[in-house]
This record gives sequence, C-alpha cells and structure tokens, in this order.
Amino acid sequence: MSRLGANLAERLAVENAKGLKRARKAIHFMLARRDRALPLLAQVRNFKVAGAAGPLPARLYVPEGAGETGPMLVFFHGGGFVLGDIETHDAFCARLADAAKIRVVSCRYRLAPEAAFPAQLDDALAAFRWLRAHAAEFGGDADGLVLGGDSAGGYLAVAATAKLNGETPGVVKAQVLIYPLLTLDDDVWASSLLQDARIVGRLAVQFIRAQLATTEAPSLLGTLAGATPPTLLVAGGPLDPCRPDALTYAEKLRAEGTELEERYYPALPHGFINLTHVSAPAREAVAEIGEMAGDLVRRATAGD
Repeated sequence: MSRLGANLAERLAVENAKGLKRARKAIHFMLARRDRALPLLAQVRNFKVAGAAGPLPARLYVPEGAGETGPMLVFFHGGGFVLGDIETHDAFCARLADAAKIRVVSCRYRLAPEAAFPAQLDDALAAFRWLRAHAAEFGGDADGLVLGGDSAGGYLAVAATAKLNGETPGVVKAQVLIYPLLTLDDDVWASSLLQDARIVGRLAVQFIRAQLATTEAPSLLGTLAGATPPTLLVAGGPLDPCRPDALTYAEKLRAEGTELEERYYPALPHGFINLTHVSAPAREAVAEIGEMAGDLVRRATAGD
C-alpha cells in the first residue's frame, strides 16, 4: 500500500472509531435507565464472567418466587455486534425475569471493530461454560441452562447452542430468540430486498460485516446440525428486517421436529424490546414473551 493509501486508511479508521463512539453514547442516552416502571425483583447483582480473553461484565436478575435454585437463562444483547451492552438491555432483562419467573443472566461480549469475529462467539461460549461451572453460586441449576438473545445476540445464542450441544448433547436445554440475526450473507439479503425492511437491513448488515472484519461468519440458515433444543422464536412485523429469516428458520425447525413456540408482532419494529419506556405495545409484548419463555424453559428442564 502506498503512503497516501496508508494515510487514507488510517484516517478512515479514526473517523469510523469517532462515529462509533458517538453512536454508542447515543444508544446509551436513548435506552439505558430510561424505563422508570421496572418490576421489583428479589435480586439484581453485578459480577464478572470469564470471557475468552478476560473478564466480562454480567448481571443477574432473580425474580420474586424463583426459589432457591432453578433454571437460568443466559442472555446476549443485540446491537449488530457493534453497539449495546448490559445497560442498554437492563430494562428488558428485568421485565423478562419477572414475567418468566426464572433467573436471567445478561452477559457482555467484546464488540467490533475492536475485536474481530469470532471474538464475540468465543466470548459467548466462554461465558456459558463459566456460568455452568459456577451456576450454584447464583442459584442456577447447571443442568437447566438456556441460551437466548436478540438480533446479533440471537446469532450468538444459536451458534453457541449448536457448538455446545454438539460437544455435550443437551447441555443447552432451550433457546429464546428475539428477531435473531441469522445470516450475514449478502446474497441472502440481496435476494429478498422487497420483503419487509430488507433494504435497510442489507445496508446494516454490510456495515456489520465491515466492522467484524470477516466474511467468514457462517450463515445459520443452512442445514441444522443435530437436534435443536426447544425454541421460542419471536419477530416483529414489516419493520423488522430479520423477520423473513426468522420464518425460514422456523420452517427448518419444524421440519427437524424441534419443539417450537412462535410469536410475531406485526405492529412492532426490530428492536422493540428496548422500547418499553415509550411504548405500551412493547411492554405488553415483553410481558408475553417472558411468560412464553418461562413456560418453555420449565417444560424443557422439567426432567432435570
């Protein structure tokens, strides 16, 4: 690369970093600590989990009536692998734990572009393994763990479940997926631009791919590997660009014989679980999602 080209690349990287810093601050301002009507929980506890490259922030939510021990949902936040953390998803996780009546642990993971893919998946795997080893410290049942996430966090939940259950069948008892981002394959997005908000979604995915510094993030819409655990799959309506892929994934799960619960919210956009501070329909949807998740998790872990 010429000196001029190197200088241009460096300048673009600096400007990209500045833009991301502003975007992250804006997301925090819009979402973190905005919901003033959260349910009263028995316990909210901050701690650290062991990530693939060092400790990562996590937060435990224990609802009233959860009992001394029980199943535990490990949740990964969305944000395109670039934005978000446990603060932006705090209100959702509190409401989810309360409605589901199960423990929820929200886990941070390294973001792009500071960490290239597969750092995010490596962190998700490491966090789950650490939590399984330490579940008793949080009142969780090591044999009753569930993975979940929204958007990019849904990608991590699906990919981690396949990996973990491939290594130890049944170690992940269920999945809770909210408008999961299931593929970064540009051909898939380009072939369906007239569906829902796919044009906007394709632009977002192109940006995400550039930040992840990879073309190797595997699509999760291919042949499913092995038995997928019971799954709750949620998506929005026409303003949810991930909805078409969620429908495709649901078809594959049904063909596989997976126990599947589905719920679609036609009037709600992608990201609606973060809008409980401004939207009554979002609050109602999150309450319903929590109830469905709790029922599914209890069925999936009943024999353990």
